[in-house]
Amino acid sequence: MATYDDQTLDRIPPTLQPGETEHVLVFQDESIFHTNEYRRRSWLAQDQQAIRKKGNGRVVHVSDFISETIGRIKLSDEQTSEQLAQPAELRLPAFEA
Repeated sequence: MATYDDQTLDRIPPTLQPGETEHVLVFQDESIFHTNEYRRRSWLAQDQQAIRKKGNGRVVHVSDFISETIGRIKLSDEQTSEQLAQPAELRLPAFEA
């Protein structure tokens, strides 16, 4: 596995023996955001109280994979161009992890 310089944060590649391979860490980044879609104001009679749901509305789930060496895992520009040249039925459904 690569190491990093403490001062400059430059990547120092590992010294590999013949037949050894480098291990690269891949992390999954996952977040959930509330849409807060409920109205904050409502028309009520003087003696009425608003009945609100307990939740914060719908959520948007965002997930991504991040590699130690290249950042976000996605197709390169060249690979994306190749995919776009393919017929629709053979094309990948997404170009990012």
